[in-house]
Amino acid sequence: MRVAAAMAQVEAVKASENEALKRLEATRKEIEDMKAATVEAKKRAEMAEAAKMAVEGELRRWRECEQKKAADAASRILAETESSVESSLRHFRIQMQNSQMKTAQGRKMEKSKTSVLKKTLLPTLSGMFNKEKEPD
Repeated sequence: MRVAAAMAQVEAVKASENEALKRLEATRKEIEDMKAATVEAKKRAEMAEAAKMAVEGELRRWRECEQKKAADAASRILAETESSVESSLRHFRIQMQNSQMKTAQGRKMEKSKTSVLKKTLLPTLSGMFNKEKEPD
C-alpha cells in the first residue's frame, strides 16, 4: 500500500506540476501578447506624434502666410488711403484756388460794371440836374 500511496502521490504531484506548467505557459502567452500590444501602441504613438508635428508645421506655415497676406493688404490699403488723401487735398486746393479766382474775377466784373454804370449814368443824371432851364 505504501507503494500505491506513493504512486498516487507522484501522480498528484505530476498533475499539479502539469497544471502549474499550463498556467505558466498561459502567463507567458499573456506577457508576449502584452509586449506585442505595447510595441504596436508605441509604434502608433510615434506615428501620431510625427503626424501631429507635420500638421503643426503646416499650420504654422499657413498662419505665417495669412499674416503676410494681411500685412500686405494692410500696407496696400494704407498706401491707397494716403494716396487718396493726397489726391483729395490736391483737389481741394485746386477747387479753393478756382473758387478764389472766380470770386476775384466776379469782383472785378462787378467793379467794371459799376464803373461803366457810373460813367454812363452819372453824366446823364448830372446833365439832367445841371441843365439850364430853357426859357419858355
